[in-house]
Amino acid sequence: MTKVIDCVAIGEELMKEIVKETEALKAKGITPGIATLLVGDDFGANMYRGQVEKFCEEAGFNYINENPAADVSEAEVIEIVKKLNANPTVSGILPLRPFPEQISDSAVINSIDVNKDIDCFHPFNMGKLAMGEVTFPPATPAAVIEILERYATEEGIDPKDFFEGAEIVVVGHSNIVGKPAAYLAVNRNATTSITHVFTSMKGNLAKHTTGADILIVAAGKADLIGPDLVKAGAIVIDVGINRVKVLDEKGEPVLNDKGKPKTKTVGDVSFDAVKDKTKAITPVPGGVGSVTNRMLMKNALKACKIANGLL
Repeated sequence: MTKVIDCVAIGEELMKEIVKETEALKAKGITPGIATLLVGDDFGANMYRGQVEKFCEEAGFNYINENPAADVSEAEVIEIVKKLNANPTVSGILPLRPFPEQISDSAVINSIDVNKDIDCFHPFNMGKLAMGEVTFPPATPAAVIEILERYATEEGIDPKDFFEGAEIVVVGHSNIVGKPAAYLAVNRNATTSITHVFTSMKGNLAKHTTGADILIVAAGKADLIGPDLVKAGAIVIDVGINRVKVLDEKGEPVLNDKGKPKTKTVGDVSFDAVKDKTKAITPVPGGVGSVTNRMLMKNALKACKIANGLL
């Protein structure tokens, strides 16, 4: 019988662990802190900022938001980052993108102290990740691995044995999720493949995905993965978050009371069609995203310990 992995419960358990660890640090006179950097008022970035602030409050972290106007110069943003680098109450710095066109992502990211780079944006930390060295893993890929490790433990399997030699296929090769997820898997001695849009264009996607014991999908395309692309008994982790129109039985958009099409959130995997073919699967919504921000906070705790000589 298929197990729908309860990622919300995993996220809640993680938060309890984070609160406990934060209280232990506070007993030593140390408080972790996160600073977000939001340039302008991008709606999506501000939504994420609000979530980070909420979780910081819940865990007892310090929280700072630097929010310069959209017309700020790149040099001024770099100065803000330098100020945060020097601030002892800030354990981790989280730049919220997109930035306005006059500000280079790389210029900002490269100015962040590598020991405060809690979402592994800096090339130094990404290089360490690729080499299998200890670093701050990006929050979303780290959430994927956390979910799989806790799933294995619940099934009575040592996570080390669970990963070693497993055929893991990642669908999507972004620098944010796909590539680092593959690094994290191969660093655990999984047999790891990365597929992407060009794999599909050559007609080779199914060849890879149908051989996967564990399929991690992070392509950003709604309903990309149907049952024909999944091996029976596979474990499927759906990272995708897509807004799509709600359709009626005739395939026509369903309208709300304002006459506009209703929308819903779906993943990259056709959940209902795929679910019964799998051994375990994560839902969307209520899936990987429920764990992601907690992994960011775990990284901030780690950064705080490094800054205070506890690691």
